[in-house]
Amino acid sequence: MSNLDELSSSPQTALEPQDEVKIVGQYYDDKTARLVRKYGPGPRIHYHVGHYPSSVAPPHADDATPDAIRGSIRSHQEGLLRYAAKIWGAEHRLSGKILDVGCGLGGGSLFWAQEYGADVTAVTNAQEHAPIVEGFARECGVDGKVRALVSDAMQLPLDGGPYDAAVAIESSGYFNRPQWFERLAHVLRPGGSVCVEEVFITRPHGADVWAEYFYTKPATVRDYAEAAQAAGFELVDDVDATSETLPFWEESAAWTKAVLDTDSSLSPVDRRNLRISLLANQALGAEWGAGGLKLGFLRFELKK
Repeated sequence: MSNLDELSSSPQTALEPQDEVKIVGQYYDDKTARLVRKYGPGPRIHYHVGHYPSSVAPPHADDATPDAIRGSIRSHQEGLLRYAAKIWGAEHRLSGKILDVGCGLGGGSLFWAQEYGADVTAVTNAQEHAPIVEGFARECGVDGKVRALVSDAMQLPLDGGPYDAAVAIESSGYFNRPQWFERLAHVLRPGGSVCVEEVFITRPHGADVWAEYFYTKPATVRDYAEAAQAAGFELVDDVDATSETLPFWEESAAWTKAVLDTDSSLSPVDRRNLRISLLANQALGAEWGAGGLKLGFLRFELKK
């Protein structure tokens, strides 16, 4: 997932695949400082939704500071990865040689390496992010277990495998899914897993806000299953966590409001972008709650 700090006004037009990859990579490069501000300081920085087991956001006082709200967001983002680990059986599926595809600033890559001893190739198409990921890995003492790879997800090098699993946390919406699964079929070992946490379409036009905000192309679970099956994978897990992730939007909006209320150093442009972000957060929360989007955890296995 991209950060929630500004809404781009760039029009969505038909682009060549290589141009789309460049645009998304530049989109993330340009946002690095804002990502760190909202989800940092690191070393484990995540920019995806959080998991709230009670389906309720923790209460925040009207005068809660941005730092206090950010701490809660980060805690629930880590909670989402712990929930994913439980669903996906990380102890034996994500403890070997894995790909973290669309790794962002590497929070998930560090999580799998530190918590489960995985050897992680952190794949990003944002040039600026690779050295940041490797710097955070050194800071955590897992630089021998996490390496950054700048690559298009559909063109993963064939000489790095075989991998035991691939993980994509709110990143696969940017991929050409048939091409991605086809590539993964060549780099994973037989029986290997593809673990996807993503936002899925559940009704016509239900994902318009998500797609426009994040430059992404969401699809249905069925679309994923069909693309995976064509490449030799089988869908074996499908867990819906929409209600347990809805409170993220309330917390994200609360952080934005707190920054707007307390940071007098914001430029007029920054202030405008944050106000747009606030509206988008509220729209996403409404769509989440109305059933227009599904937050799901999928796991596919490569047939032996």
